[in-house]
Amino acid sequence: MRTRPIPTRNPKPARAGFSLIELVIVVVIIGIIGAIAIPRMSSSAENAAKNSVIADQRVLQGALDLYEVEHQGVMAHVGAGTQLTFYFRLIKRSDLDGTVNDPGGVYGPYINGIPANKINGLGTVRLGGAPAGANTHGWRYDTTTGQIEPDHLAGATIFKANAGSVETVTDGLIKDLGG
Repeated sequence: MRTRPIPTRNPKPARAGFSLIELVIVVVIIGIIGAIAIPRMSSSAENAAKNSVIADQRVLQGALDLYEVEHQGVMAHVGAGTQLTFYFRLIKRSDLDGTVNDPGGVYGPYINGIPANKINGLGTVRLGGAPAGANTHGWRYDTTTGQIEPDHLAGATIFKANAGSVETVTDGLIKDLGG
């Protein structure tokens, strides 16, 4: 009768897990990658918010300009009396004299709603008053020029629709960024 050989035990037992040094090395590598990636991602989010404000400002300015053209040169704030009437003139239909006559009006609507300023989160428009940067509303409409500007604090990016340029406001000074 043949006998089977008795299995011998491996003198070195198999490793059950990672050593402390291996784990420390992995944690350090992940930390280095995070230190490189997080600042890049946070600046990307900031740039996206700024670009969104510029795009929303262009849309609002286009709606205001179209209102003025269709109402024979009369700007949306003229005779509005309140910010609510100004708002309704943009989102509802109106007659030639600016009377909101939704749905029977001939002109408009020009936009679906006032977009929120992505930097301060406010979706309201202030008619005139303090210069842009007061941070009381999402947008400031200049009643003398007909221009709409973001109303967040210093560092605001402002698109000048007539000039086609992009500017930044820092401590009340406007610097041209080209555009």
